[in-house]
Amino acid sequence: MRGSFSRLIKRGEKGEGKEFEFAEIAFRNLDFLDEFQFFEVVDSTNERAKFSKPFSLIFAEEQTSGRGRFGRKWVSRRGGLYFSIVLPLCSISKLTLVSALSVAESVKDSRIKWPNDVLLFGKKFCGILGEVFEDKAIVGIGINVENEVEFDFACNLRSFYRTSREEVFDAVTRNFAKNYVDLLAGKWSEVFERYAKLCETRGKRVRVLTPKGVIEGVAELCEDGAIVVNGEKVYSGDCIHLLN
Repeated sequence: MRGSFSRLIKRGEKGEGKEFEFAEIAFRNLDFLDEFQFFEVVDSTNERAKFSKPFSLIFAEEQTSGRGRFGRKWVSRRGGLYFSIVLPLCSISKLTLVSALSVAESVKDSRIKWPNDVLLFGKKFCGILGEVFEDKAIVGIGINVENEVEFDFACNLRSFYRTSREEVFDAVTRNFAKNYVDLLAGKWSEVFERYAKLCETRGKRVRVLTPKGVIEGVAELCEDGAIVVNGEKVYSGDCIHLLN
């Protein structure tokens, strides 16, 4: 981006500044990580991730074109956490569930709305976007920490807890490392069980907007990452929790 500061930090490299503080956390918690890319301002960390090596983490203080699922804009003002992790190709549906679980396990009282929105007291504070590009799996995570939010359905963590971006980033990356290693080790059933316990969509009456139309009914979770509504398996769609 024009006039923005960026830095590529390799494992073992030392320095001063906010970029090295976050890099130190990432390298400490993510044993597999080779490099940390820091941007003061970037269009989208997921876009930059497409041209990065596996085992990279792309971190931005601000995104100008952040996006969520279905190409929706994700407002990414300063004060939030915006980063993407680049990994070798694997099941992107499982990876996004791993990411949602890792965030939910890091923030007290948080719950997951299928597939990967993380809520605090019914309001969304984290969005996750999983993508496959060539031979890479990319997962982008955006967390509202102390940044302003625009919408009534959203919140930031500082409205409820005294916390910092560094503390949240430390907890999320530690939990991600644990869950990702379990995924690679073939312990998906254990990972999914932890996800299911925190997913408030299970057993709820929902309305799901899919490319094929609208489905309404009680949602059950499938271990492959789908939900079943009225006997129909849904892997992707807008899920709305209904009151009754």
